[in-house]
Amino acid sequence: MLVKDVKKYLDERFPIENACEFDQNCVGLCVGNENCEVSNILLSLDLNLDVLNDAISKNCNLIITHHPFLFNHIQKVLFNTEKGHIIELMAKNNISLYSMHTNLDVAKGGVNDILADMLGIKDIKIINNEASKDNFLRYGNINEVSLKELALKVKDTFKLSGVRVLGDLDKKIRTIGVVGGSGAHNSDIYNAIKCGCDCYITGEVHLNNNQFADYYGLSLIEVNHGVEKFVFNYLIKEFKDKFKKLYNFNNEIIITSIETDKMITL
Repeated sequence: MLVKDVKKYLDERFPIENACEFDQNCVGLCVGNENCEVSNILLSLDLNLDVLNDAISKNCNLIITHHPFLFNHIQKVLFNTEKGHIIELMAKNNISLYSMHTNLDVAKGGVNDILADMLGIKDIKIINNEASKDNFLRYGNINEVSLKELALKVKDTFKLSGVRVLGDLDKKIRTIGVVGGSGAHNSDIYNAIKCGCDCYITGEVHLNNNQFADYYGLSLIEVNHGVEKFVFNYLIKEFKDKFKKLYNFNNEIIITSIETDKMITL
């Protein structure tokens, strides 16, 4: 199986045109040689030096990430800088990189579907029933719990050291919404309100956003951006099955053990 075979499958499974406008030039095959034979594959939320060294140690010459490595444009590649050093090592070890970001967030079986499933949402709903560009929110009903009970469940489900919560801890929660990563813009919160959510779960909640939610009576639970990594726990089986069936690929596909979102709550 060549890198271009993996690229073809992922391009079709998670179309780049479903990525946000700001994102479309940052996803897909970002670094490497599409005609290279794939040895093993490493899956990771991000690419950093520790993840790259993990790939090298496991003889993985293809890394698949959620977050783009070259998200911000660079004009110079200097080997004594963080990104320059990583690019140098990738070239020396003939390692390719494929990234799926907002196109993976919105996809069926993508990030937000997986997070909703992990939280026990019944009959997961999407606005207009369309898994399409910019349509991130997944929502639906759960067994009724208090906000405090839900927050503790979220913390346990995503293996977090803590969460931040907005709202009356005794409030009864029946309908929840979730968006992984940075989903606390006022437009995201308004979508959750329109869909009848009692509580909205996402990351990177700024003060003005939680004030907006509070005004409309929407409870919030803030989680780490890095909960998006759980998508690979589900996708790894799909990749193994599909790559074996399509390309007779029997080598290793590995989820890195490197934690790239290291912030904890004390």
